[in-house]
Amino acid sequence: MKNLVIRSIVITLASIVSALSITFGALSVFTPKTIAGFFDDVGNTPASVFFYEMQYDKTGDIKDLANIVDVAYSNGDKELTEKYLSKLFIHPDFEKYGETEISSGLKVKDYYNSLKNLL
Repeated sequence: MKNLVIRSIVITLASIVSALSITFGALSVFTPKTIAGFFDDVGNTPASVFFYEMQYDKTGDIKDLANIVDVAYSNGDKELTEKYLSKLFIHPDFEKYGETEISSGLKVKDYYNSLKNLL
């Protein structure tokens, strides 16, 4: 009887771990931004940046690239901020994206230029 209970517990735990692993793998492949947001919320910056990089590599969207810059800067990673800030400035969509207003009168390109000057 004791072996049956232990075996049931082990099988249940193995099933839960397998389901979580499959879910994590699927999310990291199909929506790495979701996993990055989770790691960002719990304070694991290197992991969140890794998954934000995966998201940018997957989409090539300038907003994903700007997100990497923002996360790296807010966590004080100067090297990573400079690396992706330079990629942001040469992105083909930067001129159009740079004209967007963040708040009253402050444009995105002005914000990132001032960020570059701070580094």
